[in-house]
Amino acid sequence: MLGYLVGEVIVRTNKLTSDIPQRYIENGIQKYLPGQKGYYKGASEPWEVNEYGWLGVDYLNTRPNKVSVIGDSYIENIMNPITCNQGYLLQELNKNTDFFEAGRSGVTFIEAMEITKQLDSLDFDSHMIYVSEQDFNESFTEIVRYTDRMQIDLDKGELLNGQLKSSGMKKILYNCKFLYYLYLRFPLFVNKQNKGEIETVDVFDVSRFDKLYSYCKNNYELNKIILVFHPNTSKEIIDFFDSKGVQHIDLEETSDQPWALNAADGHWNCHGHKEASQQITKVLSVLNL
Repeated sequence: MLGYLVGEVIVRTNKLTSDIPQRYIENGIQKYLPGQKGYYKGASEPWEVNEYGWLGVDYLNTRPNKVSVIGDSYIENIMNPITCNQGYLLQELNKNTDFFEAGRSGVTFIEAMEITKQLDSLDFDSHMIYVSEQDFNESFTEIVRYTDRMQIDLDKGELLNGQLKSSGMKKILYNCKFLYYLYLRFPLFVNKQNKGEIETVDVFDVSRFDKLYSYCKNNYELNKIILVFHPNTSKEIIDFFDSKGVQHIDLEETSDQPWALNAADGHWNCHGHKEASQQITKVLSVLNL
C-alpha cells in the first residue's frame, strides 16, 4: 500500500499521465461533461471544458461575423496551451470575426458535419471543418466499422453513432493515476491495447465520395462549410470537393521548421498552429470573414 501511495504521489506531482475529460452523448454527438479541469501529460497549463461541452475557445457575439472551428484532436489540441489553439490564434488575426471551437479526439468527417447541425442554434456564418484523408476513411463503415466513432453506411444512407467504450473502467484508471500510468506503460490489464489504429486506404474511390457528397448535400448546409485540408491530403480528395464547388483551404507545410510535436506525435506544435492560422486568415480575408 505504501508503495502504491508513493507511486500515486510521484505520478500526480510530475504529471506523468494525462487527465482525460469524461464524455457523454448528446443527440449522437460525443461531448465532454462541462466544468471539468485537468492537465495533459507534462503540461504547465490546465485544460477546461466549457459550458457547451468542448475544450477550447468559445468567443461569441462580440464581433460582426461568427465562425466555428470543428475537428478532431488537432482542434481539441489538449497537448498544447490554449494560446496555440486555432480558435485563439484566428481570433487574434481576424478582428471582425468570433471563433468557436468544437474539437474532440476521434471526430470523423461525417460527425463534424453533424456537429454543424448541433451548432445551428448559435447562428454561425460559416463552419470550418479541419480534415485529413483519414477523417474521411474513418467515416465509411464499408472500410472498417469502428463502434467508438460516428460513421455512415453509404449503401443505406444512415448514420451509425459512436458508443462510449469502457467508461466505468476508464473512470477508475483516470482517478488512480499510478494504475493508469502502469496501464499505459505495460499491457497489464488487456491482451492487446487498442490504440485506435486506423486502416489506411490509398486508392481514391470516386463512387464512394459521390455517395458521401449526395448525403451531405441533402442533409447539411454546404454553402456554410469551409473544408480546411491538412498538409499532404490526397489531391484527388481536394479536387473532388473543388469540382463540387465546396469552399476549401489547402494548408501547406512550407517552412523548414516542422509542424509536428515530435517524431512520435504528429499533432501540430505551436509553430504549426500559428502557420496554419496565418494561411487560413489569408483565405478568410478573400471570403470577407
